Amino acid sequence: MSVSKEIVRLRLYLLCLLGDMAGLFLSFLLANFFVLGALWGEPGKPHGLVMFAMIAPIYVLLGVQGGAYGIHMLDDVRRGIFRGLLALAQAAMLMLLIVYLGKIAEQLSRLTFVVGLCFSAVSVAIVRLAIDRLGARLLGEVPHLTAVIMDGVTIETRPHMDVIEADAAGLRPERHDADMAARLAAAVGLAERVIVACPVDRMGDWSVALKSLSARGEIVVPELLRFAPARVDEFGGQPTIIVAGGPFQFRDRIIKRLFDIVVATIATLALSPVLIAAALAVKLTSPGPIIFRQPRIGRDAAPFHIYKFRSMRVEVSDRKADRLTARDDDRVTPVGRFLRKTSIDELPQLFNVLRGDMSIVGPRPHAAAAKAGDSLYWEVDDRYWERHCIKPGMTGLAQVRGHRGSTDHHQDLIDRLQSDLEYVTKWSIWRDLRIIVATIGVLVHHKAY
Repeated sequence: MSVSKEIVRLRLYLLCLLGDMAGLFLSFLLANFFVLGALWGEPGKPHGLVMFAMIAPIYVLLGVQGGAYGIHMLDDVRRGIFRGLLALAQAAMLMLLIVYLGKIAEQLSRLTFVVGLCFSAVSVAIVRLAIDRLGARLLGEVPHLTAVIMDGVTIETRPHMDVIEADAAGLRPERHDADMAARLAAAVGLAERVIVACPVDRMGDWSVALKSLSARGEIVVPELLRFAPARVDEFGGQPTIIVAGGPFQFRDRIIKRLFDIVVATIATLALSPVLIAAALAVKLTSPGPIIFRQPRIGRDAAPFHIYKFRSMRVEVSDRKADRLTARDDDRVTPVGRFLRKTSIDELPQLFNVLRGDMSIVGPRPHAAAAKAGDSLYWEVDDRYWERHCIKPGMTGLAQVRGHRGSTDHHQDLIDRLQSDLEYVTKWSIWRDLRIIVATIGVLVHHKAY
């Protein structure tokens, strides 16, 4: 017997909630043991259990509000982990604020709190990984979340979706009666999202039919592809298509900026010997400034000056990028050739990141005069400006895929643009981390010159 999606969701909520509570409880007990030497803490002294009692209810409230629980965790365990960790971080900050305003900070063990919080973060991830692996066994059969109805039009689907042929299921959207509504409900079952692919002249009928479902109903409209990504809104009582609005929500922008600051700061400190050595090498081997500044196009197409270690002789430096660097370029100094080959010349862009001009990860910034073949970049592909809706990056998806070096042909730019647009539309903090790790493998590259 199938269970309703409400029951499945409730079971998942309770399972994840109980797992989180148990994880937080054990985490602060372990913090007691490692810091204070006893599971229950020292007599008469506030310990991990007090901290658990303070942070647990805050975490639950923030987690429920922020989407840390729900059936969608089974679709994307990484998103579930991220939302759980975000709720935990927010709960910790709020608890610290309460402790500060309550003037009880002196009564609490700071080390116990930090250790307990670290253990809690691990437990939040473990609980969600366990649910991902054992969800079907513990909860029973989980219904497909998405059903695709094909009515004369075939579209690409994914394995976890239910595919329904309208004719085979006896679905006639033009019949606005009780029998049609019952057939449609039976066909989609417990799906929470129903997508219909149909000819244009049947979209109106399907729009009426889908409104009888409690699930979210959508109709594929290929004609809107040229406006993608687009959403529908209204102005003055008339429908509008939102064709631009930035790929990141406000929260995403804050998370990405904090990530950039933390990574850039750590990288600057860790690589300071390399930065100093490179600066000395440039200064001692050729006359001119150590840092080369060049105008580039940033977010919202606003110009900014990118920083690099100077790798060319001053008198032939190309500040407008009218001529892209080629292999065995006679303008490049011997030290500059090594810096370019190892990508060390790019390291001063850490200061661009700290200034807010750039991100660690994003589409690489281009010069306004740069060309692919004999055409300016934006003349090659109409989608070019879509990559400027976010900050440019020190590294990016295109770079780790090997799309770097000169753009002698239009296809060289198109390959990079495809990766840049994929990054823009599918950004996540986890993808940024993977790109950073992958960048280590392409620092020395045959196209770096």
